[in-house]
This record gives sequence, C-alpha cells and structure tokens, in this order.
Amino acid sequence: MRLDIRELNLGSDSAERDINLGLADYFYPNATYQKFLSGRKTILVGNRGAGKSAIFKYIATTEARKGNLVLELSPEEYSYELLSDHLASEEDGFWRKQSAYSVAWQYLLYTLVFKRIAQTKRGLLLGATKNIYDYVAKQELFQQTSSIITLVDYLKRIEQVKTSSNVGGLRSHGLQALYSLDEIKTLLPSLQVVLKNTKIKILIDELDKGWDNSEDAKFFIAGLFQATQKLNLISPNLRVYISIRQELFDNIPQIYEDAQKIREDVEVIRWGRNELLELIGRRIVHSFPQATRLDAHKLWQSIFVAQMKSSGTETLDYIIDRTQLRPRELLQFCKLCAERIEYSLAGRRIDEVAIAAAEESYSEQKTRDLASEYRFHYPHLLDVFEVFRGKRSHYDKEDLDYLLLAIVCGEYDVERAAAWILDMDYIELKQILWKIGFLKAWVPRHTNRRTSLAGAYLGHYEVPTINLENIERFRIHPACTSFLHLKESSP
Repeated sequence: MRLDIRELNLGSDSAERDINLGLADYFYPNATYQKFLSGRKTILVGNRGAGKSAIFKYIATTEARKGNLVLELSPEEYSYELLSDHLASEEDGFWRKQSAYSVAWQYLLYTLVFKRIAQTKRGLLLGATKNIYDYVAKQELFQQTSSIITLVDYLKRIEQVKTSSNVGGLRSHGLQALYSLDEIKTLLPSLQVVLKNTKIKILIDELDKGWDNSEDAKFFIAGLFQATQKLNLISPNLRVYISIRQELFDNIPQIYEDAQKIREDVEVIRWGRNELLELIGRRIVHSFPQATRLDAHKLWQSIFVAQMKSSGTETLDYIIDRTQLRPRELLQFCKLCAERIEYSLAGRRIDEVAIAAAEESYSEQKTRDLASEYRFHYPHLLDVFEVFRGKRSHYDKEDLDYLLLAIVCGEYDVERAAAWILDMDYIELKQILWKIGFLKAWVPRHTNRRTSLAGAYLGHYEVPTINLENIERFRIHPACTSFLHLKESSP
C-alpha cells in the first residue's frame, strides 16, 4: 500500500501538546506501562524522551474518562530558584530540610486533594464532604493558585519556628504542630470516608523542569518521595504517582537513604525494537486509517523503503540504531525523514538519500541533546565530544584507552570541561562516556527479553551491567557519527 507521506502526522514530541493531537488514540501501552499500572508501582523512572510524560498524560485522560478525580502537578520553571532564594540553607538554618520538605509536600498534597473534593461537590453537603468543604472555605484554598507558593509558605512556617528566639516548650509545641500536620489530622477520617466511594490519582511529572542541582532542589525531590510513601498508605483509592528522569534519580543522595523503602515502588521505562516499531505503526495508522489492517512491519514499509541500498541494512534498524531506544528520538528522526521526502529517489517512500539528508540535522540535535541531558553532572560535554571530531568511529580497547588517557592528561584541549576532566582517571572517563550512551561496546553474545544477538555493539541502556574492562572493541554511538564527521571503519 502506498501512502501520501505529505499527510503523515507523527504527533508532537511533547506529551503536553500531543494529548490534544491524538495521543489518547495512538498511545502504545508497552510492557513498562502494563507493569506500572497492574502492579503497585508508583514511581516511574526513565531517561529524557523515554515516554514518562506520555504515560502520565494517558493515565490522566483514561482515569478522568472513568469519572475518577485526577490531579496533575509539575514544578514551574522558577520553582527551584524560588526555593533557594526564600529558604535558609540547612547549615545556616540548623534544621533538617528533608523532613521539612516531606511535611510541606504532605500538606500541599492534602490541601490539593481537599480542594478537588470540594470543587466536585454535588447536591447537599453532609458529613465527611461537608467537613472537607468547610475546611477548604475557611482556609481560602479556593483562592490558592500556585502550588509552589503553598509549599514554600509551609516551609517558611517551619523555618520561622525552628530559627526563632523562642525557647523551651513554646518552640517545641509549635514545631510539633507543624511536623505532625495537626490542622490536617482532624480531616483524615473524613477523607477516608470520601475515599470509600471516590478514586483520586495524583500525577507529579516534569521534576527536571528548571532543575538547578541545588541543595533545595535535591531536598525538594527527596521530601516528595517521602511524602508520597505516606499518602499512598491512606487508602487504595488514593494514589500519588511520580515520574523522574533517570539521571536525577541516580544522583540525588538523599533518595538513597530511603532506597530500600522505595525500591519495590519503582518501575524503569525500557523499550525494545519491536515496541518502538509498534509505537510508530500506531501513529502511521492514525494518519492513514485505511491502513489499519496492516501489521507494523508493513506499515513501516508503506512509508520507508525496506533497506539501505549501500549496506543492505533494514531502514528500521538503521534508524533505531541511531537512538538510545527512546520514543522521542525515533519520532524526531522519522519526522525529519518525512520532511525531506523531496530528496527521495523512491517516489512516495522515504529512501536512503532522504534518510541521509535527515541524519545531518538529527545527528547534531542528538549530540547536543546528549550533552545537555547530563550538563549538571558533566558540564560542557560537547567540548569533550569535539576531541573525537574527524577521528574514527570504531576503536579497539588499547587505542581508546590511549586516547582517553591523552584527554585526562591535558594533551587535548577540552576547553570548559577541563575543570572536571583533567587529572581524572581515564577508566572513569570511559565509564562516564559509556553510561551516558556516547560509547557502545562490542558484546559477542547477548540475549534478553528485548534483544537476541550473536554479536553487536550495545549501549549502557541495553546492557547496563557489563564490565567495560573485559570489552575489547568500542564504537562511538552512530547518532553522533554525522555531526562529528567520524570515519566509519571498524578496528
């Protein structure tokens, strides 16, 4: 079946916009989504572009259609800066910030729940619902417009008591009331009554928005994790879900103080080749309903030619190999290909020429995005990537180790990255480039639920547990090849 690619609409890269463009119709419930909803998981972890927001938007839409109450919450761009500007540091304030943030988050989430229950009141108010409505009205929560301001205000109340000149029982009583959430406690029986007949889902997403890696930012998230644990014990009908980027989750020490408590609640998003093919197939069908009966492979081949003429590689494999198995990357590359259909020599299908033209733009985007994704822990990674410009794409272990040693010893100018990279052990640098996905390792044999290969270059996102020092061959991720003008030659 030949389709007019000019009518192809693969949706938006942003789930916030995509939910209005058709996400609810073409959302693909991969294995991670199924496990996340069917089990007791409440924390969704994944890299940038892995589909966290899409899953949360889909959950919000489907739950609302069922008549359940849904609260969607995400920090504002200025949230972390606001926290640092308005609160004393932990050392200066002589207070345990993580506990304070946990209590403040509990207060915020409870008040948001109370407010939503009050807003959805029907008919005559009686009993538990009336108690909640009266509290909301008395506290003027209907006028509450900014969640972050509510959170900061409660933190300031704790800070003021903690750092006040009051001594003895008065100060202790004030702190006890705030940490115990005395004004909320009296309403918990009423909330549990309401929850017998009402399901409430709270979805907290985009915690990386405005992230500044500050002390307060880390306590903000660690406190949220603790608060979520407590609220999820109230009732099976009240669930708080969090999505967080893998890089943040892995690098906030405060979270790991509670690692054993939250481990069973965590689901990590992972995608396989076939799942990504199904995802793109659903979006093709959304544009071309007449193709509904075609399977995913035929849908792909209605848009792309089957193989790259120069190498015999399947076009699907060629494109997926230039991603880190993230839906956003696949969509970005495919959309760039569709925009360059005029380059194609295959008529109404995307061929190798169009793919190559798209790859020029995609490779630069992906390389820059990779540096941006890890900018807080490894600033100015682009300056490190530039060392590889014009060099080989493939290395044996000895050659790669020599190059990395030369980098950390200062024989190459890494410019702004010098502050953290010079005098680093070259093995540590290899580990960093591997973990972020810039390096791929040759694995002779590999089999798991998503991949079964006799031998292939695989990334950390595919085989995170291998010992790099046992690997004899490496390559730079193919996504970076075009932008860095790497010479494709195996060692």
